[in-house]
Amino acid sequence: MALSDSAEIMETVAKERFLRKSPFLEFCDAEGLPVITGYGVEDLRKVPLSHWERLGGPAAYCHLEGSQGFVGSMVAEIPPGKNLQPMRHLYEELILILEGRGATQFWCEKTHQTILLEWQAGSLFSPPLNVKHQHFNGSATEPVRFVAPSNAPIIFNAFASPEFIFNTPYEFTDRFSGQNNYFSSEIKEGEFEDTSINFISDIYAVPLTKYPRRGVDYSRLGITGSGNKAMVGHIMAIGSGTYRKPHYHGSGAQVVVLDGKGYTLMWPKYDTNEGPKPKDGKFVRVDWHKGSLLVPPEGWYHSHFTTSAEPGLHLALRRGQRGVGQRYLPTVPESQGGTVMDYEDEPRDVRAIYEAELAKTGVPCRMPPVTYRK
Repeated sequence: MALSDSAEIMETVAKERFLRKSPFLEFCDAEGLPVITGYGVEDLRKVPLSHWERLGGPAAYCHLEGSQGFVGSMVAEIPPGKNLQPMRHLYEELILILEGRGATQFWCEKTHQTILLEWQAGSLFSPPLNVKHQHFNGSATEPVRFVAPSNAPIIFNAFASPEFIFNTPYEFTDRFSGQNNYFSSEIKEGEFEDTSINFISDIYAVPLTKYPRRGVDYSRLGITGSGNKAMVGHIMAIGSGTYRKPHYHGSGAQVVVLDGKGYTLMWPKYDTNEGPKPKDGKFVRVDWHKGSLLVPPEGWYHSHFTTSAEPGLHLALRRGQRGVGQRYLPTVPESQGGTVMDYEDEPRDVRAIYEAELAKTGVPCRMPPVTYRK
């Protein structure tokens, strides 16, 4: 075989190899787990689900453009009066209850301890890594629906072995050993985020702190829990008639809308042929309301705009591994080496689009006048 012929064949094989699905998406196909793609999901509470045998209930997986093989979100239901299968896994997961009430049982087999956590719509918790647990619906008439962002994609892409990921018996007793008060709502100082809290009973009641460097009326609380090292998050509020400063960060941040209405604009920081690109014009726009999900791609500027009379309240769950990937400085302006764009440096049509949207809703604009530097 001539070298030129060999090279041509190798190029064809290489193209096929690069276009092949990731191990995680191949796993979803093999398990019959539906995969949702795109830049956003309009309403997690209404997404069609299919029975997933391993879970023992209806589910689908949101693997949006911005997930990029690192973090995604499972949406699942517990039918009325039913329970899901007991499960353990080697990926970190945070669970937000969208609708319904019920309980989750956790086992520490090494210490022979079992605890039960009761929850309701608006509760947030994280099963400790590889702890056996089982979800129960507390109502005989209404289903439970929840969304569970996790780093399952990168774990599957690293190990490519469901047997290993779901059936490894090792217990991380430094994270959980069956303590009765484990899922306390006590807020403690966090190692990877502002706070550490293992259970939030009502995410709508959590007090937030103002961060004016990130937006005119922007509030936030960083959270982590259950000993997680790779998955962290934050709750944020963007006041009515305001929007957050454009910024960029790593891939995989799963932004779940808890309340309010508005939209998010996303656009690439660099002009490159790699990665997803805007389909229409300069921006990718995702409209949102309670129950929506969006995931900005890595390195893309994005800004969240509230158009409702009430604040836009979001929960962002993301990978938080320290020292992995590019370093981001979310409170420092770009002019000082950070990753936040001042209002004075944003594209001029950003403000014009927002003012036009507010005019449609009758919500007053509370943004201060801006003098552009470019």
